[in-house]
Amino acid sequence: MGRPCYQLIVESEMRQEIESRFRRTKDVRERERLEVLRLACTGQYTLAEMADETGRARSVVATWLTKFKREGLDAMLARAKPGASASPLHDGQIQADLQTEIAAGNFRTAKQLMGWLQKKHGVQLTLWGAYYWLRKCRAKLKVPRPVHLKKKPMAAENFPAELEIKLSECRLEAGRPVRIWVQDEGRFGLHTIVRRCWGLPGVRVVKTNQKKYQWGYVYGALEIGTGKAETLIMPGVDLGISEAFLRHLADSEPEAEHIVIWDGAGFHQKAGKHTLPDRVHVIQLPAYTPELNPIERLWDVIKDGICNRLFHTMDELWQAVCEQLKPFYQPERVHQLLGHSAMLACANASSSQ
Repeated sequence: MGRPCYQLIVESEMRQEIESRFRRTKDVRERERLEVLRLACTGQYTLAEMADETGRARSVVATWLTKFKREGLDAMLARAKPGASASPLHDGQIQADLQTEIAAGNFRTAKQLMGWLQKKHGVQLTLWGAYYWLRKCRAKLKVPRPVHLKKKPMAAENFPAELEIKLSECRLEAGRPVRIWVQDEGRFGLHTIVRRCWGLPGVRVVKTNQKKYQWGYVYGALEIGTGKAETLIMPGVDLGISEAFLRHLADSEPEAEHIVIWDGAGFHQKAGKHTLPDRVHVIQLPAYTPELNPIERLWDVIKDGICNRLFHTMDELWQAVCEQLKPFYQPERVHQLLGHSAMLACANASSSQ
Protein backbone atom coordinates (compact mmCIF):
# COMPACT_ATOMS: atom_id res chain seq x y z
CA MET A 1 0.00 0.00 0.00
CA GLY A 2 1.45 3.37 -1.03
CA ARG A 3 1.86 6.39 1.18
CA PRO A 4 -1.23 8.63 1.54
CA CYS A 5 -1.34 11.98 -0.24
CA TYR A 6 -0.51 15.05 1.81
CA GLN A 7 -3.48 17.41 2.27
CA LEU A 8 -2.76 20.98 3.36
CA ILE A 9 -5.94 22.76 4.52
CA VAL A 10 -5.72 26.51 4.01
CA GLU A 11 -8.26 29.29 3.60
CA SER A 12 -9.05 30.56 0.12
CA GLU A 13 -7.41 33.93 0.84
CA MET A 14 -4.15 32.21 1.78
CA ARG A 15 -4.31 30.03 -1.32
CA GLN A 16 -4.73 33.17 -3.46
CA GLU A 17 -1.76 34.75 -1.67
CA ILE A 18 0.37 31.67 -2.42
CA GLU A 19 -0.61 31.78 -6.11
CA SER A 20 0.00 35.51 -6.34
CA ARG A 21 3.48 35.27 -4.80
CA PHE A 22 4.29 32.26 -6.97
CA ARG A 23 3.56 34.28 -10.13
CA ARG A 24 5.43 37.40 -8.99
CA THR A 25 8.58 35.99 -7.43
CA LYS A 26 11.81 35.70 -9.36
CA ASP A 27 13.70 34.09 -6.50
CA VAL A 28 14.34 30.44 -7.37
CA ARG A 29 14.49 29.22 -3.79
CA GLU A 30 11.32 31.08 -2.79
CA ARG A 31 9.59 29.66 -5.86
CA GLU A 32 10.48 26.13 -4.73
CA ARG A 33 8.79 26.64 -1.38
CA LEU A 34 5.70 28.15 -2.95
CA GLU A 35 5.51 25.26 -5.43
CA VAL A 36 5.50 22.81 -2.52
CA LEU A 37 2.59 24.72 -0.92
CA ARG A 38 0.65 24.73 -4.21
CA LEU A 39 1.07 20.97 -4.58
CA ALA A 40 0.19 20.32 -0.95
CA CYS A 41 -3.01 22.36 -1.25
CA THR A 42 -4.31 20.07 -4.03
CA GLY A 43 -4.13 17.01 -1.76
CA GLN A 44 -3.08 14.87 -4.76
CA TYR A 45 0.63 14.36 -3.94
CA THR A 46 2.63 12.50 -1.33
CA LEU A 47 5.66 14.08 0.33
CA ALA A 48 7.92 11.93 -1.84
CA GLU A 49 6.18 13.11 -5.03
CA MET A 50 6.45 16.75 -4.00
CA ALA A 51 10.13 16.19 -3.26
CA ASP A 52 10.62 14.73 -6.75
CA GLU A 53 8.83 17.68 -8.35
CA THR A 54 11.07 20.24 -6.64
CA GLY A 55 14.30 18.22 -6.59
CA ARG A 56 14.52 18.41 -2.81
CA ALA A 57 14.77 15.73 -0.15
CA ARG A 58 11.55 14.47 1.41
CA SER A 59 12.75 15.65 4.84
CA VAL A 60 13.32 19.18 3.51
CA VAL A 61 9.80 19.35 2.07
CA ALA A 62 8.37 18.14 5.38
CA THR A 63 10.36 20.81 7.25
CA TRP A 64 9.00 23.56 4.98
CA LEU A 65 5.38 22.44 5.44
CA THR A 66 5.77 22.13 9.21
CA LYS A 67 7.24 25.64 9.41
CA PHE A 68 4.32 26.98 7.32
CA LYS A 69 1.75 25.43 9.62
CA ARG A 70 3.47 26.63 12.79
CA GLU A 71 4.73 30.08 11.83
CA GLY A 72 2.97 31.09 8.63
CA LEU A 73 3.87 31.90 5.05
CA ASP A 74 6.36 34.70 5.72
CA ALA A 75 8.32 32.58 8.19
CA MET A 76 8.48 29.70 5.72
CA LEU A 77 9.79 31.94 2.94
CA ALA A 78 12.25 33.80 5.16
CA ARG A 79 15.90 32.76 4.78
CA ALA A 80 19.01 33.71 6.69
CA LYS A 81 21.10 36.47 5.18
CA PRO A 82 24.23 35.36 3.29
CA GLY A 83 26.90 34.35 5.78
CA ALA A 84 24.46 34.20 8.69
CA SER A 85 24.33 31.08 10.77
CA ALA A 86 23.12 29.84 14.10
CA SER A 87 26.65 28.58 14.84
CA PRO A 88 28.32 30.54 17.69
CA LEU A 89 31.54 30.44 15.65
CA HIS A 90 30.10 33.04 13.31
CA ASP A 91 30.59 35.49 16.16
CA GLY A 92 33.32 37.92 15.07
CA GLN A 93 35.21 37.86 18.37
CA ILE A 94 35.27 34.05 18.56
CA GLN A 95 36.52 33.87 14.97
CA ALA A 96 39.26 36.42 15.73
CA ASP A 97 40.35 34.44 18.81
CA LEU A 98 40.35 31.22 16.77
CA GLN A 99 42.49 32.78 14.03
CA THR A 100 44.95 34.01 16.67
CA GLU A 101 45.25 30.58 18.26
CA ILE A 102 45.75 28.85 14.90
CA ALA A 103 48.35 31.44 13.83
CA ALA A 104 50.25 30.74 17.06
CA GLY A 105 50.21 27.00 16.34
CA ASN A 106 48.41 26.14 19.59
CA PHE A 107 46.43 23.19 18.17
CA ARG A 108 48.05 19.90 17.24
CA THR A 109 44.74 18.07 16.71
CA ALA A 110 41.13 18.95 15.98
CA LYS A 111 40.19 17.64 19.44
CA GLN A 112 42.47 20.23 21.02
CA LEU A 113 40.55 22.92 19.14
CA MET A 114 37.28 21.45 20.44
CA GLY A 115 38.59 21.53 24.01
CA TRP A 116 39.75 25.13 23.69
CA LEU A 117 36.38 26.27 22.32
CA GLN A 118 34.55 24.53 25.16
CA LYS A 119 36.83 25.97 27.85
CA LYS A 120 37.27 29.51 26.47
CA HIS A 121 33.90 30.22 24.84
CA GLY A 122 31.59 27.46 26.06
CA VAL A 123 31.05 26.26 22.48
CA GLN A 124 30.55 22.54 21.89
CA LEU A 125 31.70 21.40 18.46
CA THR A 126 31.64 18.01 16.80
CA LEU A 127 34.82 16.54 15.34
CA TRP A 128 33.43 17.14 11.84
CA GLY A 129 32.68 20.75 12.80
CA ALA A 130 36.23 21.24 14.09
CA TYR A 131 37.69 20.08 10.78
CA TYR A 132 35.21 22.30 8.93
CA TRP A 133 36.38 25.41 10.79
CA LEU A 134 40.03 24.48 10.40
CA ARG A 135 39.48 24.34 6.64
CA LYS A 136 37.44 27.57 6.72
CA CYS A 137 40.33 29.31 8.48
CA ARG A 138 42.65 27.89 5.80
CA ALA A 139 44.68 26.11 8.47
CA LYS A 140 47.32 23.56 7.47
CA LEU A 141 49.42 21.12 9.45
CA LYS A 142 52.93 22.56 9.63
CA VAL A 143 56.13 21.60 11.38
CA PRO A 144 56.99 24.50 13.73
CA ARG A 145 60.49 25.92 13.54
CA PRO A 146 62.22 25.79 16.94
CA VAL A 147 63.04 29.19 18.42
CA HIS A 148 65.72 29.59 21.05
CA LEU A 149 64.59 30.80 24.46
CA LYS A 150 67.20 33.59 24.41
CA LYS A 151 66.12 35.04 21.08
CA LYS A 152 65.21 38.73 21.21
CA PRO A 153 62.30 39.31 18.80
CA MET A 154 62.84 43.07 18.61
CA ALA A 155 66.49 42.63 17.60
CA ALA A 156 65.44 40.42 14.70
CA GLU A 157 62.65 42.80 13.70
CA ASN A 158 64.89 45.87 13.75
CA PHE A 159 67.92 44.35 12.01
CA PRO A 160 66.81 44.98 8.37
CA ALA A 161 66.39 48.68 9.17
CA GLU A 162 69.74 48.79 10.99
CA LEU A 163 71.58 47.03 8.18
CA GLU A 164 71.85 50.20 6.10
CA ILE A 165 73.62 51.93 8.99
CA LYS A 166 75.97 48.98 9.47
CA LEU A 167 76.80 49.00 5.76
CA SER A 168 77.55 52.73 5.81
CA GLU A 169 79.96 52.17 8.72
CA CYS A 170 82.11 49.78 6.68
CA ARG A 171 85.33 51.49 5.59
CA LEU A 172 85.30 50.85 1.87
CA GLU A 173 87.90 52.05 -0.58
CA ALA A 174 86.36 54.42 -3.09
CA GLY A 175 86.15 53.24 -6.67
CA ARG A 176 86.09 49.54 -5.88
CA PRO A 177 83.03 47.34 -6.60
CA VAL A 178 81.20 46.10 -3.53
CA ARG A 179 80.07 42.50 -3.09
CA ILE A 180 77.64 41.64 -0.29
CA TRP A 181 77.56 37.97 0.72
CA VAL A 182 75.24 36.00 3.00
CA GLN A 183 77.22 33.14 4.53
CA ASP A 184 76.57 30.02 6.58
CA GLU A 185 77.76 26.46 7.13
CA GLY A 186 75.78 23.28 6.58
CA ARG A 187 76.70 20.05 8.34
CA PHE A 188 76.28 16.79 6.43
CA GLY A 189 77.14 13.28 7.54
CA LEU A 190 76.53 9.57 7.12
CA HIS A 191 73.62 9.68 9.58
CA THR A 192 70.67 9.17 7.20
CA ILE A 193 68.35 12.14 6.73
CA VAL A 194 64.75 10.89 6.82
CA ARG A 195 62.03 13.06 5.29
CA ARG A 196 58.48 12.58 4.06
CA CYS A 197 57.96 11.10 0.60
CA TRP A 198 55.00 10.16 -1.59
CA GLY A 199 53.53 6.69 -1.22
CA LEU A 200 50.45 4.68 -2.11
CA PRO A 201 47.39 4.34 0.16
CA GLY A 202 47.65 1.33 2.43
CA VAL A 203 51.30 0.72 1.58
CA ARG A 204 53.92 1.56 4.21
CA VAL A 205 57.02 3.18 2.75
CA VAL A 206 60.22 1.63 4.14
CA LYS A 207 63.70 3.09 3.65
CA THR A 208 66.97 1.68 5.00
CA ASN A 209 68.84 4.13 7.21
CA GLN A 210 71.93 4.16 9.36
CA LYS A 211 73.22 6.04 12.39
CA LYS A 212 76.85 6.89 11.64
CA TYR A 213 78.33 9.87 13.41
CA GLN A 214 80.81 10.96 10.78
CA TRP A 215 80.34 14.32 9.13
CA GLY A 216 81.85 17.40 7.52
CA TYR A 217 80.81 20.93 6.67
CA VAL A 218 79.95 22.90 3.54
CA TYR A 219 80.98 26.53 3.85
CA GLY A 220 78.70 28.50 1.53
CA ALA A 221 78.19 32.12 0.52
CA LEU A 222 75.76 33.75 -1.94
CA GLU A 223 76.35 37.23 -3.40
CA ILE A 224 73.11 39.16 -3.53
CA GLY A 225 73.97 41.41 -6.46
CA THR A 226 75.64 39.15 -9.02
CA GLY A 227 74.03 35.89 -7.86
CA LYS A 228 77.46 34.29 -7.52
CA ALA A 229 77.90 31.27 -5.23
CA GLU A 230 81.08 30.15 -3.46
CA THR A 231 81.35 26.89 -1.52
CA LEU A 232 84.10 24.91 0.17
CA ILE A 233 83.88 21.48 1.80
CA MET A 234 85.73 21.44 5.10
CA PRO A 235 86.34 18.69 7.69
CA GLY A 236 85.27 20.91 10.60
CA VAL A 237 84.67 24.45 11.82
CA ASP A 238 87.05 26.79 13.66
CA LEU A 239 88.47 30.30 13.41
CA GLY A 240 91.26 29.21 11.08
CA ILE A 241 88.89 27.52 8.63
CA SER A 242 86.51 30.51 8.73
CA GLU A 243 89.40 32.86 7.95
CA ALA A 244 90.46 30.61 5.08
CA PHE A 245 86.94 30.83 3.62
CA LEU A 246 86.95 34.64 3.94
CA ARG A 247 90.24 34.69 2.01
CA HIS A 248 88.62 32.45 -0.59
CA LEU A 249 85.82 35.01 -1.01
CA ALA A 250 88.31 37.87 -1.28
CA ASP A 251 90.34 35.99 -3.92
CA SER A 252 87.18 35.29 -5.97
CA GLU A 253 87.25 38.97 -7.02
CA PRO A 254 90.48 40.63 -5.81
CA GLU A 255 89.56 44.15 -6.95
CA ALA A 256 86.27 44.23 -4.96
CA GLU A 257 85.34 45.05 -1.38
CA HIS A 258 83.57 42.09 0.23
CA ILE A 259 80.96 42.44 2.98
CA VAL A 260 79.96 39.17 4.66
CA ILE A 261 76.71 38.90 6.62
CA TRP A 262 76.79 35.90 8.94
CA ASP A 263 75.77 34.73 12.41
CA GLY A 264 77.67 35.10 15.66
CA ALA A 265 79.05 31.56 15.89
CA GLY A 266 82.12 31.21 18.10
CA PHE A 267 84.26 30.19 15.12
CA HIS A 268 83.35 33.34 13.14
CA GLN A 269 85.60 36.39 13.11
CA LYS A 270 84.13 39.42 14.88
CA ALA A 271 84.63 42.98 13.64
CA GLY A 272 87.03 44.84 15.96
CA LYS A 273 88.06 41.64 17.72
CA HIS A 274 89.71 39.47 15.05
CA THR A 275 92.02 40.31 12.20
CA LEU A 276 90.22 40.07 8.86
CA PRO A 277 91.64 39.51 5.39
CA ASP A 278 92.20 42.63 3.29
CA ARG A 279 89.05 44.08 1.67
CA VAL A 280 86.79 41.85 3.82
CA HIS A 281 84.22 43.26 6.25
CA VAL A 282 81.80 41.29 8.43
CA ILE A 283 78.35 42.15 9.78
CA GLN A 284 76.91 39.94 12.49
CA LEU A 285 73.26 38.88 12.57
CA PRO A 286 71.33 39.08 15.87
CA ALA A 287 71.68 35.99 18.03
CA TYR A 288 69.40 33.01 17.35
CA THR A 289 67.86 34.43 14.16
CA PRO A 290 68.59 31.89 11.38
CA GLU A 291 65.43 33.02 9.56
CA LEU A 292 67.18 36.31 8.72
CA ASN A 293 69.85 34.51 6.70
CA PRO A 294 68.38 33.43 3.33
CA ILE A 295 71.25 30.99 2.62
CA GLU A 296 69.70 28.75 5.28
CA ARG A 297 67.24 27.67 2.58
CA LEU A 298 70.12 26.21 0.56
CA TRP A 299 70.76 23.51 3.15
CA ASP A 300 67.10 22.46 3.11
CA VAL A 301 67.20 22.12 -0.68
CA ILE A 302 70.32 19.96 -0.50
CA LYS A 303 68.86 17.76 2.24
CA ASP A 304 65.72 17.28 0.16
CA GLY A 305 67.96 15.97 -2.61
CA ILE A 306 69.97 13.53 -0.50
CA CYS A 307 67.37 12.46 2.07
CA ASN A 308 66.20 8.84 2.43
CA ARG A 309 69.45 7.66 0.82
CA LEU A 310 72.22 5.51 2.31
CA PHE A 311 75.83 6.69 1.93
CA HIS A 312 78.63 4.33 2.93
CA THR A 313 81.53 6.79 2.72
CA MET A 314 82.02 10.53 3.02
CA ASP A 315 83.32 10.68 -0.54
CA GLU A 316 80.05 9.16 -1.74
CA LEU A 317 78.11 11.71 0.33
CA TRP A 318 80.12 14.70 -0.95
CA GLN A 319 79.61 13.57 -4.52
CA ALA A 320 75.84 13.64 -3.96
CA VAL A 321 76.03 17.03 -2.20
CA CYS A 322 78.04 18.51 -5.07
CA GLU A 323 75.41 17.31 -7.55
CA GLN A 324 72.77 19.20 -5.57
CA LEU A 325 74.96 22.31 -5.47
CA LYS A 326 75.54 22.47 -9.23
CA PRO A 327 72.32 24.40 -10.08
CA PHE A 328 73.30 27.12 -7.59
CA TYR A 329 76.35 28.10 -9.60
CA GLN A 330 73.86 29.75 -11.95
CA PRO A 331 72.94 33.35 -10.90
CA GLU A 332 69.28 32.83 -11.81
CA ARG A 333 68.96 29.97 -9.33
CA VAL A 334 70.68 31.96 -6.59
CA HIS A 335 68.36 34.93 -7.08
CA GLN A 336 65.41 32.56 -7.01
CA LEU A 337 66.62 31.12 -3.71
CA LEU A 338 67.22 34.52 -2.15
CA GLY A 339 63.70 35.58 -3.08
CA HIS A 340 62.20 38.88 -1.98
CA SER A 341 63.98 39.79 1.24
CA ALA A 342 63.58 43.26 2.74
CA MET A 343 66.99 42.95 4.36
CA LEU A 344 68.71 41.99 1.13
CA ALA A 345 66.85 44.66 -0.83
CA CYS A 346 68.20 47.22 1.61
CA ALA A 347 71.72 45.82 1.31
CA ASN A 348 71.56 45.74 -2.48
CA ALA A 349 70.37 49.35 -2.62
CA SER A 350 73.16 50.45 -0.32
CA SER A 351 75.82 48.62 -2.34
CA SER A 352 74.79 50.45 -5.51
CA GLN A 353 75.29 53.90 -4.00
